[in-house]
Amino acid sequence: MTDPSRVPDVVTAAGKLPRRTAIIYRHFGSAHRFVDAENLRQVTFEREQQLLIGDDPALAIDIGADGVHFKRGAKVKAPTLWRQRCPDWLISMAGLKLGQYQGDMTVLDGLLVSSIFPSESPSAGEPIGIQGFSNKVSTLPVPVFALGGINKTTAPKLLGSGAAGIAGIGFAL
Repeated sequence: MTDPSRVPDVVTAAGKLPRRTAIIYRHFGSAHRFVDAENLRQVTFEREQQLLIGDDPALAIDIGADGVHFKRGAKVKAPTLWRQRCPDWLISMAGLKLGQYQGDMTVLDGLLVSSIFPSESPSAGEPIGIQGFSNKVSTLPVPVFALGGINKTTAPKLLGSGAAGIAGIGFAL
């Protein structure tokens, strides 16, 4: 997952990630988003990586991305509409720590829940811990990915938690 303040050169970063990983490009309205996304698409294509664009379906269409990662929210309306329009896309969403979802969650290919462990990310908030994460996973009908404070020490602690995978910003395992 990209973050302009923590990963300023997304293209170089993508080239350092393992082949066949998924990358979520979050541009936060950057003036260079189209050029960066096009360059990132080329690298991810060459490295057999999947590319999702953060909350920007129009940019995803323009550059031929593999899908979209939608921002956190209780309503699953936008992912549902885009699933109908682009049935082959990978569609993920940032998950709620608390509260109920409104809509059919099964339109999602994945949900990213954070923060699991203490994190340096300004948007992380209080960590929910492994038990909180496991409890959340057990109630959801979609693959759930752990995010927040994931590193080579904390990642093994997620074994048996129900996590479909791990996600991170600027870490190396």
